[in-house]
Amino acid sequence: QPLARRFGRGLLLRIDQALGHVDEPVSPRLPVAALSAERNLAEPVTGTEQVEHLAGMLAASLKPSLEARGEGARALELALFRVDGAVARIALGTARPLRDPALVRRLFHERLAALESDLDSGFGFELLRLSVLASGPFDARQGNLAGDADNDIDGVAGFADRIAARFGSGGLMVPATVESHIPERAVEHHPFTPERLVNPAKNRDGHGVPARSLPERPIRLFRDPEPVEAMAEVPEGPPVTFRWRRALHRVAKAEGPERIEPEWWRAESDTTRDYYRIEDEAGRRYWLYRSGLYGAGDAHPRWYMHGLFA
Repeated sequence: QPLARRFGRGLLLRIDQALGHVDEPVSPRLPVAALSAERNLAEPVTGTEQVEHLAGMLAASLKPSLEARGEGARALELALFRVDGAVARIALGTARPLRDPALVRRLFHERLAALESDLDSGFGFELLRLSVLASGPFDARQGNLAGDADNDIDGVAGFADRIAARFGSGGLMVPATVESHIPERAVEHHPFTPERLVNPAKNRDGHGVPARSLPERPIRLFRDPEPVEAMAEVPEGPPVTFRWRRALHRVAKAEGPERIEPEWWRAESDTTRDYYRIEDEAGRRYWLYRSGLYGAGDAHPRWYMHGLFA
């Protein structure tokens, strides 16, 4: 029950399937696309420019069906059937539903440019099929009188689609806050979607993290805290001097501590942290923490540099 409350019943199902308590049938048959259009060619084509042109024509054939359903494509797959029977599949996703053939052709232009060296046409492609693997409601909005889009998010979404087509879905990531007190675990990065751009504080389950007033955080947070040599006047107090990256810094001002306890399910590997906002004599500001407590059975506490303020 604790696992189900924290991670959902999907985790329990996967555990039962891994242990063999629940059947997990696997079918080699690919799911049938809801919409598809194909073209048989009298003469095989080999160039990426021809494939790109035909992809735009197939997208134009799919547009009336998408309009009738009031939807736009979210995932597309272009299947290229070679003369010798081999099939090459090129898939791409979109940040927002679309059905404009020019936009679809533009995305396949980026994808084909990225795969040009890996796309083996052999003796040519004799059949092309464009399938809509996933679709979503299409929000038809009118632009301004000049024909330009008024929504900046649409422009960002189009840019994100081109980046994803050229470099993959991980080419453009959006940070999202998660419910964790540990600074390096408080943010996760997810592939771009307009919804995350509007509300980035969504975790992997799609639920928003409650808004709360957080203490001041550095503008630059290190991925891995770096060890420092610090000297404090009292064991539980802030440092008066510290050496970081071979440079000695004398502390002019210090604020803290802000104590962060480890998460209970990771308590064996983490220790209590006491964070301090430090300003040295040159006016530079740092975020240091002491890992461990004196007299609590821990090893000798150590100091780490975790971030830099502006």
